[in-house]
Formats: sequence, C-alpha cells, structure tokens
Amino acid sequence: MINSYYKILDTNVDLLTTEEWHWLHKLDLGKVIDVQPLPEAITNQVFLLRFDNHRLFVFKRLNLMARDQHKRKHELAVQHLAYERGLSAKVVAYCQHYYLLSYIQGKVLSQYPRSDLTIKLLAKQLYRIHQLPALYAEQQALTQELLNLQQSLGEKLQSDGFEYFLHLAKKLDMRSQKKTLCHGDLSLKNLIREEKGSIKILDWEYSVLADPSYDLAWCCLINHFNQQQKASLIKTYYQLHRMPLSYMQFKQECELYLSIFTYINQLWERRFVQNH
Repeated sequence: MINSYYKILDTNVDLLTTEEWHWLHKLDLGKVIDVQPLPEAITNQVFLLRFDNHRLFVFKRLNLMARDQHKRKHELAVQHLAYERGLSAKVVAYCQHYYLLSYIQGKVLSQYPRSDLTIKLLAKQLYRIHQLPALYAEQQALTQELLNLQQSLGEKLQSDGFEYFLHLAKKLDMRSQKKTLCHGDLSLKNLIREEKGSIKILDWEYSVLADPSYDLAWCCLINHFNQQQKASLIKTYYQLHRMPLSYMQFKQECELYLSIFTYINQLWERRFVQNH
C-alpha cells in the first residue's frame, strides 16, 4: 500500500523504511516521486525528497547514538529560532527519529574557491549567528564531553595527553561567559548561497552557549584551514565584533579552543570507527 501511494523509482524504495513511509504519508504533502541521498551528511542520514506537486523537502534520519533526545529538543528549538530570524530552513515536521525540513535552493559555499572573499563571508555568518539571542542551546561543557568520550571508548587513554586536555577543558569551562549562541559546526558545507545572494545556515545540531572563540576554533578545524586562513577568519571576525578582549587575547583564546577541539575530534573519530 505504501509503494502504491509513493510513486517512487523502484531503485529508491529501500532508501527509507516502511515506518518512515508511513510517517510521510500521514503528513499529506503529496506523492513522493523520487528520493536521493545527500552524501555531504556525516552524523545523520539525509535525503532529498521530490514530490509530484514539484515541492522539495529534506528528510533527516537522526543518529540517536550521537545525540540523545534531550539534546535533540535543544537542537529543534535553536533551529526554529534561526528560521524565525531568516537564517535557516524551516522544520516542517519532526518526531523522535527524523525531521522534515524545507529545501533551500542554492549553491553550497564549499563549492566556491577558498579565497579571501569566502573567508570574509564566513566570518560575517559567524557574526550573524552570534547576534541571535542566547537561548535554548545547552551551555559549553567540554569537561563532560571529554569524560563521556573516555567512557564511550571503553579503553585507557594515554594518561598524559588526556589529563592535560581535561585540565584545559575545566579551565575553559570555568572562564567561559556562555553568553553567545554558537553554531558549533559551521563547515562551508553548512552554508548555502541562494540565487538572490542571501546566505542560509544549516545543521544546528551542535549549537551551544559559549564564547565566540569557541565557534571560531571549531570553524577553523572542520574546514581544515591553514594558518593564513585561520588568521584571516579570526582577524575579520574581530573587526566585525566589538568585544572587551584585545585582538591578541582573542586570538590566544581561539588557539586554546582549537587545540582541545583537535584532540576531541581525534577521540570522536576513534569512537566512530569503533561503532562501525
């Protein structure tokens, strides 16, 4: 019965489960005529759905191992806030296991050359995000994140390295003002330039209340910026954002966060390999 309602290509039927087809059927948005996986997604599985009424939606199957339901509620609230402020896609429907979002037509910024213009554009998006009210997201908790990773890996980590970064995490958690809503995963793949030129920001899954330097450091790491690109992003952002720190102090904060994020990312990769 599901296959007769969703007139999709036979080769795409198995991309979604029967339960997922039932859920989509209840939304009464039309008939799905095509399903295509979006390969850029890492944590979750994401698909583009094309309906017979020419509407497009993004179906996001959530990785429940990566984020628990408590964190998902925070993510959803931040996503709604970003949409209301014109920064992101609309959540059309959601449940415990998946989201359906409006599709944003445009070009992903990772497809552009990594020029000074692209770096400056990225700095402006960080500034836009940081102007949002510091609501809904959980507070920075690097110490707990490290301890959770240690427990989930189920192995003895190199004591010297782990203890050093645990001490640094406690230090950063203590002195963070936690007054800025940070995206926490601002890859160039999460930015789309619409045909009219405006920029939309995707995937608010790792949003957190922290200091701006938290977001700058993650942004440098996940985009694999070289030293020149890092310096350009930090300097451009600093010129946009008035803050009590001097430029050198802000740069040093970014470097501290970058060092601990590099270590956390290594642990995440080790955990990911173990789970697969």
